[in-house]
Amino acid sequence: MSQPLIAAHRGANEFLPEHSIAAFRQAIVEGADAFEFDIRLTADGHLVLHHDRTVKRTAGAKGAVADLTLEQLRGLNFAHLHPDCAGNPEAERIPTLEDLFGLVIDSGKDIKLLVEAKHPSKFGPRLELRLWETLKRWPGLDVTVMSFSRAALKTWRGLDVDTPLVWIFEYPFRRPPEGVQVLSSRVDYVDSTPEFVERSHEAGYEVYAWTVNDADTAHRMAGLEVDLIFTDRPAAIRQTLAG
Repeated sequence: MSQPLIAAHRGANEFLPEHSIAAFRQAIVEGADAFEFDIRLTADGHLVLHHDRTVKRTAGAKGAVADLTLEQLRGLNFAHLHPDCAGNPEAERIPTLEDLFGLVIDSGKDIKLLVEAKHPSKFGPRLELRLWETLKRWPGLDVTVMSFSRAALKTWRGLDVDTPLVWIFEYPFRRPPEGVQVLSSRVDYVDSTPEFVERSHEAGYEVYAWTVNDADTAHRMAGLEVDLIFTDRPAAIRQTLAG
């Protein structure tokens, strides 16, 4: 039985700020096969790595990412929940998408990049358009585009026919959008619907599961032959599955 690929969920963020360059650098050290991350557009059109709509949780500040410029975001401390990271700009500063691409290129590693376009967004399809424009400047990267939004996936397929697409869903499960190659859901859905993985494989889809941070769940996902798992702890989960 083959083991699932291991994707660092917002980086190796067990002890580092999520989505920080420090967390992704640590994920490289821990041997992650893939990086999973979320992108949002700033008020002045930059793609940054950030999950939440606002910066309240991550930076302890007010405002939505979409309403702040990159300069304003760069003035915030995204490591405020990690005082041990004080003074480390790779932990404190919000990265742009191209910052992450640069890290991957410099590492020389073959890392799968799983980009989630966060919606709803007041910018609508401009998010996908900016991502497409950015990827054209960085040829050769192994990029897969993910979204909960059917509209976003349709927009992307209209821009690019080659990039693999992942439909992320919770429940209830519905018919997947056209043109996707991968289905991704929470581990509790995969656990409670064990036939889902087998049926998805039979229909030609790969299956990803999130988020896996303990040994029992990792072994269950491997036993169900999930293709890739998201984790905050890449090294620990890899060691668990190797044991």
